[in-house]
Amino acid sequence: MLSPELELADLEARHWKNWWRLLVPPRVLAPARWGLAILDHGALVHLVVRGEGARELVPVPGLPEVTARGLAQYARTLGVGALVVIERGVIAALSAEIEAALALDQDIVAQGLIILRALKRHAGHGVWSEPPLLDLLPAPSYEAVQRTFDLLVPDRTALAAYVIDDDRRAIHASVIAVKAGGDIVRAATHRAIADRVPEAAFARDWDKQYRRVVTAIEERFARPSLVVFAERATVLGVLTGPSDQLAREVNAKRVVIDPAPAWLLGLLGGAAVAALAGRAATALAGMLPQTARDRASALASRAREAIKDSGANPFALLGFDPLELWSRLKHFYQQ
Repeated sequence: MLSPELELADLEARHWKNWWRLLVPPRVLAPARWGLAILDHGALVHLVVRGEGARELVPVPGLPEVTARGLAQYARTLGVGALVVIERGVIAALSAEIEAALALDQDIVAQGLIILRALKRHAGHGVWSEPPLLDLLPAPSYEAVQRTFDLLVPDRTALAAYVIDDDRRAIHASVIAVKAGGDIVRAATHRAIADRVPEAAFARDWDKQYRRVVTAIEERFARPSLVVFAERATVLGVLTGPSDQLAREVNAKRVVIDPAPAWLLGLLGGAAVAALAGRAATALAGMLPQTARDRASALASRAREAIKDSGANPFALLGFDPLELWSRLKHFYQQ
């Protein structure tokens, strides 16, 4: 997915920093930081907090219990937004598993999936986390991820995403990437086309001038297959809103996707249908007797299953639905 000879040029540091702040959960970015606790047969022997280093153990209370509730309570006690707990005896076994499976010529995505699968095998048995991301995150094979990427993104095309400041004075974050031979081979930010489309002028009227960006990307990089434009507040609303929030923002033209591949249009339409069925079923249920109410409450789930079973789901090769996964993760993005 990522070429070993990836070309990085015309990068804007401010844009990369803003992408990080947009895409990382606020609780991780907050001053609370994150912590790493090492146990020896359940007893705390080492504690490291990001930004502080190792803490003295004498004034630090021990972990009450290695359960979801106990980890959450301990994270609050330590004043950290995220916590990883590892049993010391597992570290060597975990390192051996990972080292045996890694190779120098592997894609960085493949290496990341190997590490994730190893961690998940020990989740709840020597490795714990708060939030419990190891329980939530799937670990598909690299082949499944690559095949899905090839299905969704044609070779020799460009992908781009733009987030504009809410006051429209500047571009908040941008990225332009080119896929060839199954890999991302080139990446840049708006700086690469700023001479063709000045940033301030574009940001001021982005909803009227976005096609200038699409044209410039095609001339400088490759024919775009997917380009997304939105303002920062809209992106945050999509990250934390209901499942059909993106479809609503597209319909309201607060999110512009141009060009938009057929699979994405299908997903947006499916999300809107499923959400409409859910709202309609809820409203209808309140006006019906119990027997009919039970049937009405099943409309939304049947709509979602119909979408999933229709064969139109472009993520079938992954073995999990990213949209369903996101519905379980998005509460971490609440402020």
